Amino acid sequence: MKKIAKLLLILVVMVSMVYSPANVYAFQTVKKDYPLSKGVQYKQYTYSNTNTNTINHLAINVGDPTTEVQLGMPAAVNGKESTVANANRHSREGNRVVGAINASFYNMSEGYPLFLLARNNVILNGGAVSSGSDQYMNVPTAFGMTADGKGMIDYFDFDIALSHKGSNYEMSGLNRIRNIHEAVIYTPQFYSKTTDTNEFGFEIVVDTGAPITENTFGQTLTGTVTQIKPYGSKEKLAIPSTGFVVSLQGGDWHNKLGHVAIGDEMSVNFSIDQLWQNAQFMLASGPYLVRDNKPYIMMSTTSARAKEIAPRTVVATSDNGNKVHFITVDGRQSHSKGMNMVQLANYLVALGVEKAINLDGGGSTTMGIRNYGSNNVVLANLPSNSGNTQRLVSATLLAASNAPTGKATHIKFSNSTNNATMLVGASSSVAVQYVLDENYNALPLDGHLSLASQNETLSINGLSYTATQAGDDRIYIGHDGTAVQSFPVKIVDAPTSLTIAPSAKTVSAGETVDFKVDAKDDSGKAIVYDASQVKWSVEGNIGTITSNGKFTAQNPGSTGKIVATLGTKSESVTVTVAKPALFKDIPNNYTYFKEVEYLTSNKIITGYSDGTFKPNNKLTRAHAAVIISRALGLNTSNVKNPSFKDIPANHIYYKEIAAVAEAGIMSGRENNKFDPDATLTRAQMAKIVAIAYDLKGTSNIVFKDVPKNDWAYTYIQQLAANNITTGYAGNLYKPNESISRVHFGLFLYRAIHQ
Repeated sequence: MKKIAKLLLILVVMVSMVYSPANVYAFQTVKKDYPLSKGVQYKQYTYSNTNTNTINHLAINVGDPTTEVQLGMPAAVNGKESTVANANRHSREGNRVVGAINASFYNMSEGYPLFLLARNNVILNGGAVSSGSDQYMNVPTAFGMTADGKGMIDYFDFDIALSHKGSNYEMSGLNRIRNIHEAVIYTPQFYSKTTDTNEFGFEIVVDTGAPITENTFGQTLTGTVTQIKPYGSKEKLAIPSTGFVVSLQGGDWHNKLGHVAIGDEMSVNFSIDQLWQNAQFMLASGPYLVRDNKPYIMMSTTSARAKEIAPRTVVATSDNGNKVHFITVDGRQSHSKGMNMVQLANYLVALGVEKAINLDGGGSTTMGIRNYGSNNVVLANLPSNSGNTQRLVSATLLAASNAPTGKATHIKFSNSTNNATMLVGASSSVAVQYVLDENYNALPLDGHLSLASQNETLSINGLSYTATQAGDDRIYIGHDGTAVQSFPVKIVDAPTSLTIAPSAKTVSAGETVDFKVDAKDDSGKAIVYDASQVKWSVEGNIGTITSNGKFTAQNPGSTGKIVATLGTKSESVTVTVAKPALFKDIPNNYTYFKEVEYLTSNKIITGYSDGTFKPNNKLTRAHAAVIISRALGLNTSNVKNPSFKDIPANHIYYKEIAAVAEAGIMSGRENNKFDPDATLTRAQMAKIVAIAYDLKGTSNIVFKDVPKNDWAYTYIQQLAANNITTGYAGNLYKPNESISRVHFGLFLYRAIHQ
């Protein structure tokens, strides 16, 4: 322990520069929080301080008898694999890995761990302790699990002692690269079959006479020197399976052991301090970050490594080692910048841990968790590598549950109809996402699930069910015959309210309308029914309707009802099949539709060949003569020639013009001309209608623009007296304005029906 004490004195100044922070929880938002097993809780936080960071946290209760923290090694000590792959390779029935983080620092090119690794006193990797206060592990610190299953973070003293002829020599390391002025022991457990050293040193081969299958704390290997590789030799010295190699570099070691001869006896002993003896495992790393709930950073906080804002991986303990914490901080990304060592230590103190140690970070930072519904571990954080891919790493730390798979206790499912009220005859189904036992182990689904109806008002078919009679029931979801979850089902024989859409509607013959129903229960929520359960029918000779509510209108001018029946409830809406449009420009809702319809149906007025009526076109005198002759039924077969200069006998409207002239309804103009193409004014119209229908009377209406001495005054008054005209706003008649086709038709209609 003298080495540790000396190193600690150097680092006292660095530790004293770190202060306890304010509570982090004021700036931390819990985004996820759920158990992965009985003893493992997963949480994800968003933490905002200097930067915003995403933090993943596994709180592991190793006091729970089913919960363990384990060391996850690759297949070979210098092997590499992703954290998730390593976790899944170690997961099996009775040892379900539910969470994992990357752990040891390692040589990225060769793959071997950089620091000490041991399990059950077996040394898996000898490692080294770095030199320099800017190094992560410049004092020997480690995390491990004690023999009684508690988490431990503390210093360690790993000694490798070589003995020769009564003298003891402290070796520099075990099964790692030999550096300048070092003495390294190589055993058959080294990842290479040879020492892979250079020629600038000498090596001593010792054979024990028995196979060496492992290296352990407390182990002493004793044998005879069988070969000495001299300084300057480039020979690749093989490590014997029954012995070890002492590899030395530097003049000091030559002075100490240069006299060793073939046949000499040599022994080497591997020892660890009492604190770590019989530990389930230990993993050396650094720096120490938190001790006794206070920041305790065992490296220079002003060094570039410590100041770097980067992704971080941490293992921590609390509750006197009964709880172990795996923590990752995403970094070098927009959603999470990362932390430096001071920020990290302060955060951990505020999180409430008692001790914490830094693990390999940067692009190695990875956490995996077991998601519900699967026993496979998947990526939980976002590594900083391109595409958030996992880096292949060395050793990992695993959170595992040793509980055997049990009966179902947890289930996640969805109901296809969201547990809504069902109509008798309607169907629904259940979809199960996962089933878990009490330890959150995933259970198989196919062939293991079943449904049951409590009151037998539901017909069951696999994971589907159909309502057979009204009432309250309950569905039980079972796994291997054990009911895991249930939910209520309400069944009705009719909706409380039934609404048809669209509501009352006017349609044209040949038009189709898709009718739908909206059915609700007594709480105003939609009920569940199959579309085929809606029965559609038609009342009245208005058309036909299909089984899915598509109505086709027939018989213009008819009115009837569309009836929808759902269960025992029926509702209806009124439908009118409109008469066809008279003309393209005279729709059914036209203001003077009735008047135009009357005049056209009685062949008093006609439209144009293009299917239009042109209601706003100005009426000519010739057309007025034609319309009046038709309205009065004048005889046009034997008429007296009116002798109008511009109306020859072959004029298209000669007979009609002659007939109205002979009847004294219309007369010519100056120069004995009729002027057939001139437009008819409202004053002229008044005279024609008044004479044609022999109108009498005087109105109380005084038109401002028709004085008593106006030639048309009497005729206009006669129209007003018989309610044929009311004039315009402001008591105006506008006598000189040309009259339109539709207005002439309107006056004519009123005159006919006066």
